[in-house]
Amino acid sequence: MNKVAGVDEAGRGAVIGPLVVAAVAIDASSIDRLVELGVKDSKMLDRRSRMMLYSRILELCSTAVCIAEPKVIDAYVYDHALNILEARMFAIALSKVKPSLAYVDACDTKPGRFSAMIARMLDDEDTGMMISAAHKADRDNVLVGAASIVAKVTRDSIVDDVKRRYGDFGSGYPSDGRTRRFIRHLFASGAVEDELRTSDSRYKPHNNINSIDISNIKLHHLHYDSMDDNGSNRFSFIRYSWKPVRSLLANMNDGL
Repeated sequence: MNKVAGVDEAGRGAVIGPLVVAAVAIDASSIDRLVELGVKDSKMLDRRSRMMLYSRILELCSTAVCIAEPKVIDAYVYDHALNILEARMFAIALSKVKPSLAYVDACDTKPGRFSAMIARMLDDEDTGMMISAAHKADRDNVLVGAASIVAKVTRDSIVDDVKRRYGDFGSGYPSDGRTRRFIRHLFASGAVEDELRTSDSRYKPHNNINSIDISNIKLHHLHYDSMDDNGSNRFSFIRYSWKPVRSLLANMNDGL
């Protein structure tokens, strides 16, 4: 079987929630089935369409997801190593589906450098895997588009769980005024002071990346208790290393 895969992420630029990487693999002879379904970049689809396609993708493809919680992301950001984290997550996801060829959406300015980084992080038995990285691969490659749908739907499920507990904070991205007001309210109330002190300790849980195979898991089963760091950090769903959060702290009197 000539298995081919696509890999993409969701949540890299968010200030709330995890970074999710998904790998989707299928026999090369069946790729047209994804095209016929209308699979494309998740950003080009509404939520209902993503949900419908998500279910069909799981039926047709081998699928794996790798999740990094906000505290893990913070640790890499403090070391200026976010691309390394993403490459490592891509390698973990690919090791689950084991294609002969993988197409990946490149986060590095140099796609070749990013594919080489992923290759170095693969398990020994996967060293023969070919990796092709490109910018906008989620738009141009149906396999990467399928991976973008799985990553986005998975992340949305996690974020929805946070909203059920803490209220609607909008998209979770710094450009969203509702998200900024939500975080500003937490800071103003003093609710996140302990978490901020924890983030300043440069906590480095570099091995604390969750990797799961979701091929046979229904979406409503995707709940992650580790999001709250086993209860030790109530607001561990916030990325404290992200510059807009620091700006909010620095400009508490400016208003939004």
